[in-house]
Amino acid sequence: MAKIAYAFIVSVALTFSPVAGALQPPQGDIPADGYNIPPGALDDALNAFASRNRLQLIYAPALVARRRSAGLKGRPGIREGLAQLLDGTGLTAVAVKANVYLLQPAPRPRPKPVPQPFVQKPQALPKAPTTTELDTVHVTGTRIGRAAFESSLPLTLITNEQIRASGHQTLFDLLRLTPGMTGHHPRNVATEGGASQVPSAAAASASLYSLGPRATLFLVDGRRMANYGLVSTDMGALTDLNGIPLSMVDHIEIAHGGASAIYGADAMAGVVNIILKKDYRGAEVGGSYGVSQRGDAEQQREYASFGEQTPGGGSIFVSIDHFTRNPLIGSQREWSTLDQSSNGLADRRFRSGFGYRDPYEVVAPIEGCDSLDGPPGDKVKDRCSLDVPQYVSLQPGITSNALYAYWRQPIGEDTELYADVRATRVGLEMQNAPFFAGVSLPNDHPDAYKPNPNLDLNYWFSDVGPVRNRTVTSTRDYTAGIKGYRGKWEWDVSFSRRSNKVVNRIDGLINLPAAETAITTKSYHFNKADENSPEVLADLSPQTTLGGEVVLDTLSGSIEGPLFALPAGDVQIAAGFEARHEHLRNRPDNSFKQGDIALAQQLDDRNASRNTSAVYAEVNVPLHDKLWADVAWRVDRNSGYGNQVSPMFGVRWQPWKSLILRGSFGEGYRAPTLAELRRPLLVDTLAAVRADASTRPCLYDYEIACVVEQRATINPDLRPETSTSRSLGLIWTPSESFTATLNRYRIRRRNEILAINATGRPDLFPEALVRDEEGNLTAVETYLDNIGSTEVRGWEIDTEYRRQTQDWGNFAFRLNGHYMDRLLRRPHPAEQELDYAGFGTPNRTVLGSVRWTYRDWIATLNLRYMGHAKVIVTRPGVACPVIDDIPARCRTPSATLLGLDLAYGGFDKWLIGLNISNLNDRRPVNYDYNLGGYSIVDDDPVGRYYLISAVYRF
Repeated sequence: MAKIAYAFIVSVALTFSPVAGALQPPQGDIPADGYNIPPGALDDALNAFASRNRLQLIYAPALVARRRSAGLKGRPGIREGLAQLLDGTGLTAVAVKANVYLLQPAPRPRPKPVPQPFVQKPQALPKAPTTTELDTVHVTGTRIGRAAFESSLPLTLITNEQIRASGHQTLFDLLRLTPGMTGHHPRNVATEGGASQVPSAAAASASLYSLGPRATLFLVDGRRMANYGLVSTDMGALTDLNGIPLSMVDHIEIAHGGASAIYGADAMAGVVNIILKKDYRGAEVGGSYGVSQRGDAEQQREYASFGEQTPGGGSIFVSIDHFTRNPLIGSQREWSTLDQSSNGLADRRFRSGFGYRDPYEVVAPIEGCDSLDGPPGDKVKDRCSLDVPQYVSLQPGITSNALYAYWRQPIGEDTELYADVRATRVGLEMQNAPFFAGVSLPNDHPDAYKPNPNLDLNYWFSDVGPVRNRTVTSTRDYTAGIKGYRGKWEWDVSFSRRSNKVVNRIDGLINLPAAETAITTKSYHFNKADENSPEVLADLSPQTTLGGEVVLDTLSGSIEGPLFALPAGDVQIAAGFEARHEHLRNRPDNSFKQGDIALAQQLDDRNASRNTSAVYAEVNVPLHDKLWADVAWRVDRNSGYGNQVSPMFGVRWQPWKSLILRGSFGEGYRAPTLAELRRPLLVDTLAAVRADASTRPCLYDYEIACVVEQRATINPDLRPETSTSRSLGLIWTPSESFTATLNRYRIRRRNEILAINATGRPDLFPEALVRDEEGNLTAVETYLDNIGSTEVRGWEIDTEYRRQTQDWGNFAFRLNGHYMDRLLRRPHPAEQELDYAGFGTPNRTVLGSVRWTYRDWIATLNLRYMGHAKVIVTRPGVACPVIDDIPARCRTPSATLLGLDLAYGGFDKWLIGLNISNLNDRRPVNYDYNLGGYSIVDDDPVGRYYLISAVYRF
C-alpha cells in the first residue's frame, strides 16, 4: 500500500491565504529526467507525483478508493501532469496556492473557460483532449464560488479526517466542543422554562458565541434544516443535531459572525453548513465499538455505503447507518452528588420532612428520618434523602437508524438533474430524579405533622420511580433540482422538503386530580410508601405524551457569474430567491392541556403556519490586484412583519503575498418564530410581589409583599430582533508550511425576545399587573417581549504548522483557540448591563493536535483546554457569598483533556483505528450546587474511553 504522507486530509482548507491573480508555476516545474509513473492505483500515482515534486495534495482516502490512473510519462508541467493523472477519474484538483492542491469530485461537464488577463480566482488548468479541467470550490460564507477559500467572513473547516481522529460519534459532541460554540444538552432542553422536573422536549443542539440557537443557522448541503418538532420557547426554534450520523458527513463549514445578508434569519452569530458525502465510487463498510474504562457507557456503530457512476457521466451514492449508545446515570459516577463536603462545601441533599415549602430546611423529619446516614441502596436512607444528581442522565441513551441517498445525472452538455433523500429515526432515553414537591396535607390526615398541621410535607415519590422520558424523532428530508451553465454563468433551481416529527412519552409525573383524590381518601401513604398499591400508583402517575411536527417546504433559485470586467479581474455576482412555507403542529395529551400535571406548564394544541420569501445578491469586486470588496443585500419578507433589508460589506487587502487583512460589517434580522408566538413555558402558581407604590393596593397585602396569581399569556405585538456584527482579521502565511489566522469579532443583538420578569420588577411592567374591579392587584402576567439586548466580543486564532522529513515521516501541528472577553447582557432597557463572560462556562477554550504520519501509520494526539468558569450563584459584580455558614467557591478550576488516535492502513483494503478519549481520565469538578459537581455543557462525565473501529473498502 502506498505511503499516505501526502494523501491524508489535513486542516488546511479555509486557513490558507488566497493568492491574487493566477498562480505562478513553481520552480523546477519539469523534472530533468521526466516522469515514468506506470498505470495503476490512483493513490499510488498521486503519491509518486507528489513526492517527485514536493507537492501538498489534499484529499480523503475514500475519494480515490478503487480509482485508477493511466499513468504519466514524459516531461509535462506540474499542472498538466496532474491533470493527466486525473483524466477519466471523475476528480478535479483545485489550486489553493503554489504547490498546494485540493482534490474533489468533478460532478458535471463545464464549457471551456475563456482565459482572462487578470482574474481574482486562481486559474484552472487549460483544457486539453487528454486532460481533466481543474474546478473551483464553493464554500460557506459566500454564495460566490471561489478557488481561494477565504472571504471577508472568518471561516473554519472541520474535515472528515479530523472528525474521525476526534473519536466523537455524534454531531452534537463534535460541535459543542469546537472553540466558540456552546452545547445545548438534551437534559437542559428537556427541562427548560423553569419546569425542571417535566421533560417537555429532548433535542441536542449547539450555537455560536453564547447567543443561543436562535442566532446560529444550521444548513445541510446549503439548505435550511427543519426546526425541532416540539416547542422550545426559552431557546427559540431549535435545530436537533441527533438526526445526522457522522458516518454520512464529508466535512463541516462554519462561517463566523453575522451572515444574515447572505443566508437570512437565524444567522446573526454565524452559519454551520454540514456537507454530506456524495460522489464516491466503490463500497465501504465500517463499524466501531466503545466502552469506558469503568465498563459502562457502551456504544457501537455499523454503517455501509456504496457509490457508482451511472451511464452518461452521472453518479449515485447510498449510505445506511445504525448507532446505539447506552445511557450513563449519575449513580454510576461518585462525583455526581449534592453532597459536596469532599470539596469543603455543604451537603445539600434534600431531606424529607415538614417545613415551609423549602426542601433545604426541614423543621421536623418524617418518621424514621432523623439521620441521613446509611449504606447505598438503604431503603430508609433513600426515602429520607434525595440526591437528585444520582438519578439524572449524564449521557442519554441513543438508538439511531439512518438512510441517505444522492443521485445526479447530466442531460445534454451543460445541464444536470440531482436529487437526494435522507430519513432518520432517533430514540432518546433520559431520566431525572423522582418527582418532589411540597405537599399540603389535611389536618386529619394520619401523616400530617400533629404539633403543627399547617406545615407542608417536603416529599418525593420514590415509590413511583424516576421521571423518565423516551423521545422518538423522525426526520424526512427530500431535495430535487436542476442546474446548468450558459457561457460563464451557472444557475440552479431546486425544491426541498424538510420535516421533523417528535413523540415524547413521559413516565413518573404526578397527576394533580389523582393526587388530590388520594390525599382526600387517605389511600396514599406518605410515611409507609412501600404499602401503596400498584393501582393507586398507576392512577397517581399515568404515562403522558407530547407530540409535534415541523414541515419546511422551500423553493429556491440562484444564478452566478461574471457581471463585467475590471482591470483587476471580473466583478462576480451571485443572486437568487427563496420561498418558504413552514408548518408547526403541537399535540399534547389532555393531561397537559387541562393543567393536570403537577408543576408543569399548561400546553395547548397548535396548528400554525407561515410564508417567508427573500431575494438576495452578493457582489465580489476586485478593486485592485491586491484589494477586493464584498457587498451583499438580502430582503426578507415574513408574514405579518413586512420587509426587512439586511446589508453586509466586507473588504480584503493583500499587501504582501504572505499577508491578508480583512474586515466586515453586517446587519441581521430575525422575525419571531412560530415557537415564540405563544405563551411562555411557565408553571401557573402563586407568587410574592414586593408591596410598594407600583403594586398597591393589592388584594392580599402582607406588608412587605403581595401574594398574587402568576400566569402566562400571549403577546401579539412581538417585533423582530435585529443585530449588527463587525469583524477584523488577518491571515499570515510566511512559508508553505505555516499558516496563522487571527480574528476579532463583535456582535450586538437588540430587541431580544425574552420572558418578562414582572414579579421581580413590577415597576417596569405596569401593563402586566392585573387588577380587579376595585383596583386591587390580583395577578401578574408573564409574556414574551422585545426587552433584552446582548453584546459579545472576542478573539479567535487558528494556526497550523507542517513538517515533512525523509526518515521520520510527516508532522502536522494545529491550534484552534477562542477567547470571549465580553458578554454583556441587559434584560431590560432600564436595567443595568452586566458582563457574563466566563460565567457558567469558560470564556477561553483551546483545541490542539499533533499528527504524525509514518508509512502506514497515522497517530494523532489531541488536546482540549478549558479555562476556569465562574459559578452562577449570584449576578456579576457581587462578592462570593457564604451559604449555610460555609464560604462558597465561586470559580471552578481549569481543565485539560488529552486524547490519542491511532490508525493503521497497512492491510489490504482495511483501515483499523483505536481512539482513547480523556486519556488522563480527568473527572469533572464544579462548585455550583445546582449542577451536582458537573457542567453539562463542557465537562466529560464518562472518563477515559476506548473506541476501536474498522473500515473495509471494496
